[in-house]
Amino acid sequence: MFFSDRTDLDLSKFKFLLKENFEPHFEYVWDRFEKSSEIYWINGAEFWSHRLGFLLSLNEKSITKRIEGHLEKRMFHLMKHKFTVNIKYDIEYLQFVELCKIRRARKEDLSHVQNYLTDMPSHVSAEKLVGIVSSFIPICFQSLDEYAQLVARKITRSARHFDLLLELEQYGCQFDRNFVITLAHDIIQSPTHNEKNCQTFFYLIKDPQIMDGLKKKYEIGNRPALLDLVNSCNFRLLEDQHMLNIKNLLELDASLAENIAGIYADKLYLRKASHKKANADRLIRLAKTFSQIGPKKILAYLSHHNRMTDIKYVLFAFPELRKLAAFV
Repeated sequence: MFFSDRTDLDLSKFKFLLKENFEPHFEYVWDRFEKSSEIYWINGAEFWSHRLGFLLSLNEKSITKRIEGHLEKRMFHLMKHKFTVNIKYDIEYLQFVELCKIRRARKEDLSHVQNYLTDMPSHVSAEKLVGIVSSFIPICFQSLDEYAQLVARKITRSARHFDLLLELEQYGCQFDRNFVITLAHDIIQSPTHNEKNCQTFFYLIKDPQIMDGLKKKYEIGNRPALLDLVNSCNFRLLEDQHMLNIKNLLELDASLAENIAGIYADKLYLRKASHKKANADRLIRLAKTFSQIGPKKILAYLSHHNRMTDIKYVLFAFPELRKLAAFV
C-alpha cells in the first residue's frame, strides 16, 4: 500500500485484519508509513490524498494521532530550516497540506495549524510566507486578507508581525489599520507596561499612518498612562535609533517634554558612565536634538539633583545659559 502509487488497491478487509491482532499490525503499518513518507511520487498529491484519507477513515485514534504528529513535526522543521520551499518538490510540505485538506473535509479542528501559520512571521520572509499561506487557502483561511487580520491580533506578541503586515501590502494584501491604531492606544492605557508591549508601542508609532491615527484618539487624560509607559521603558529603548522613540513621543504629546527629559535623565544616571563627562554629553545631545526639551530644562534637572560637575559641562555647551549660573 505504501510502496506503490496505485490507487485501485482493494483495502476493504484492511480494518478487520488490523483489529484482529492490533498491536503487531499497528506497529507494522506505522513502520511502513514512516519509511514511505520519505519517498517522492510524481503523482504525490493524489497518492497522499488517497493513503492519508484511507488511514484517517479507519478512525483509529492511535494511528491518526501518530500520523498527525509525524507530519506536523516534519513540516514545521522544513519551514524553519529551509530558505525556500516548494510544494511540488518538498514532500513534507505536500503531505501536510493533503492531511489538512482531509481533516477540513472531515470538519476537524485546524485551529492549531492556523495558529502556527499566524506565528510564522517571526522567522519567515513575506515572500516565502505568501506562498505557504496560499497553499492553505481555503483550508485554514478564506483569503490572504483574513490571514493578515489574524496576524494583526498577534502584534503585541512580536513587533515582527507588524513588519510583515507592511510587507504583505506589497502583495496586494489588506489589513485594518484602525485595529492597529486602537491597539497602540490600548497599550498606552494598559494597567501594566512591560518591555514587550513598550517595544510594540514604539514599533507601531514609527508608521506615519498609525501615528496620525493615534493622535486623533489620544486625549489629555491619557498623559499619566503615557508617562507610566515611558517610565517602564529601559534606557536602551529610549535611546533606540538615535532617540527616535523620544522624537515620536514628543510628536504625540509635546507638553510632556520636561517629564520625558526627567525620566531619560533618571535612567541615564542609573547606568554606569563610561567616563566622567558621558552623562553630560548625552543630556547635551538630548537638548540640542529636541527643541521641545531645550537646555533650560536640562539645567533645571541638574540643579534640582545637585549635579554640579555636569552643570559646568552644560553651561560650557550652551554659553547663553551662563547668565543663569548664579541661580543654579
